Amino acid sequence: MFVIHNTTLVLRDEVITDGWIATAGAQIVALGDGPAPAAEHRWDAGGSLCLPGLVDLHSDFIEKMIQPRPGVELDVVVALHATDRLLLSAGVTTQYHALSLDDAEFGVRNERFIHTFIEHLARDAALGARHRIHARVEVSSEQGVHAFAQLAGHPAIGLVSVMDHSPGQGQYTTEESFRRYVARSTGRSDAEIDAIMARKRELQAHAAAHEARVLTLARATGVPCASHDDDTAGRVARRVADGVAISEFPTTLEAALAAHRAGMSVGMGAPNIMRGISSGGNLRAIEAWRAGALDWLCADYYPPALLSAVFHLVEHGDATLPAAVALVSANPARAAGCADVLGSLAPGMQADIVLVERLPHAVVRAVFVAGRCVLHAPCH
Repeated sequence: MFVIHNTTLVLRDEVITDGWIATAGAQIVALGDGPAPAAEHRWDAGGSLCLPGLVDLHSDFIEKMIQPRPGVELDVVVALHATDRLLLSAGVTTQYHALSLDDAEFGVRNERFIHTFIEHLARDAALGARHRIHARVEVSSEQGVHAFAQLAGHPAIGLVSVMDHSPGQGQYTTEESFRRYVARSTGRSDAEIDAIMARKRELQAHAAAHEARVLTLARATGVPCASHDDDTAGRVARRVADGVAISEFPTTLEAALAAHRAGMSVGMGAPNIMRGISSGGNLRAIEAWRAGALDWLCADYYPPALLSAVFHLVEHGDATLPAAVALVSANPARAAGCADVLGSLAPGMQADIVLVERLPHAVVRAVFVAGRCVLHAPCH
């Protein structure tokens, strides 16, 4: 048995000071306060907070690690290992990499990349975090939907979302906002962007059929389904009717509230909480939280924002520490269908444990994944 002691345990509904937690193999077996039980191995946490490992359902950070500039693509293995270390330093023990299936219009957002990534995940035993794939399928695309049909049922895919990035709706309420995004993120010329926009408009007529096919395939393989950038109550109602249980990044409070009332699990980006605004000018996450329409937070594009958002909510009086921590652990685990093993500190759960010191900013001092220490940054 292995015991971590001299720590403050952050549980689902309470905080235990002067606590301890015991693991055996890959599981948590006991926890409590006061004197820790005898054990073959002991770890003095030095008064650090003890949190469950963070579960991040949506981050496309890996894209920037592989393609840091338009037209520059780096080695996948190097990027994956660098990302793995950064995730651990941010407290993330289970990562759902948001990989897009599109028509190769946005750099690595294509079928070739996702196959390469899956191949490396399957044979790489040196990673510390638990890595899964969130397949984002662009329904205003032909190749993306076809590619997902070939991938459906692959064990690496733990979440599927449908998204429609056609200009003039959803995240890009105007064609100009879509044009600015493509120019900024890809460096394409005006003529190339004109061609992309024309193709997106043409394929928009097939979006509903594409979405129905993706959702049918996902349901057949038992993978949770999410919708991306819901903007109206009507769109939410259609997604609910199609069996979608997760709404990520609703762009309006109307959509977030409608999703919550319909029983969907609503997720937004931690950077939105941290910055106080949406990078796209859409719904502020704090508004959704204060309205009772936000269930979980994800890294989106910046993994360190997860813990920062947790303590931001606590320090500003918007959440208790257990409620804030649940936004990045138990709640996303529940949305992904793995809350029986991940996201909480409790006997029988996987021993995914994060020790965090406040300086006053949060610094991750140690990380355990399935009981194995994968990161140790001693205090100085």
